Amino acid sequence: MPYAKQKRQPAIYYETIGKGTPVILIPPPGVGHLAFRYQIPLMDVCMLIMFDIRGDCRSDRSSEPITMSQLTYDVKRVLDANNVDNAIVCGYSNGALIAQEFALTYPEKTLGLILIGGYPEVKTFLLEKEYQIGIWAAKNELMTLLATALAKNHFTDKQHADELYQEIKRTDPQMLASQYHLGLHHSCLNRLHQLNVPLLKIYGADDHYIQVYQYLFRHLVRDVEVVYVDKTKHQVPTKSPHACNALIKEWMTRKNLIHLN
Repeated sequence: MPYAKQKRQPAIYYETIGKGTPVILIPPPGVGHLAFRYQIPLMDVCMLIMFDIRGDCRSDRSSEPITMSQLTYDVKRVLDANNVDNAIVCGYSNGALIAQEFALTYPEKTLGLILIGGYPEVKTFLLEKEYQIGIWAAKNELMTLLATALAKNHFTDKQHADELYQEIKRTDPQMLASQYHLGLHHSCLNRLHQLNVPLLKIYGADDHYIQVYQYLFRHLVRDVEVVYVDKTKHQVPTKSPHACNALIKEWMTRKNLIHLN
């Protein structure tokens, strides 16, 4: 199995498929690469790189508290392991925080930015409560409960839900709690204006308490497009994959970001 390895750093599990413009997909806490299993058809137009965040699923653990600089560096490590100089960076949910931070830290490595259900900080009441519940469950090592809930929320297909459940059960609970805690308190709002790459924002039309963040991006980012996926809440990549993939492909084509090898 492929891992991005470096001395004194946890090994990061990744999977790569397809050819062309690289697109690295950053998942929410605990869920790992299977969050993007339905994006595999995009391999016809780009190289897809999916990975597990440190401490999650098949990636190694570390003894130190998680920092955002570590998480963005792990994204770079995965790109380096694939000999990729720059890529489109796609983050889903809390993964969108990492994607934004990567684009701000490594602008020379970022061709474009896709945020699915993304936000620059956690400020709405219901989103705060979701993070707090995640921290509480992880700290109390209720991984069976978390794995069941996350798998059910993402997949209606029983086999796919079972496979995700087994992957989440590998996740280190204390590192997961640290990841939730980091997401709850991190903000890149005061640096959003520094983003200088095309930005695509994808929201589920029924994901009402996340959509409010769109106005911050519209106001602060020069090249931003916001689209909605009908009859979908937060889990756009797994609950409306055809629409999600079509939006990504159309945007990449229009922005001249598809370059087949």
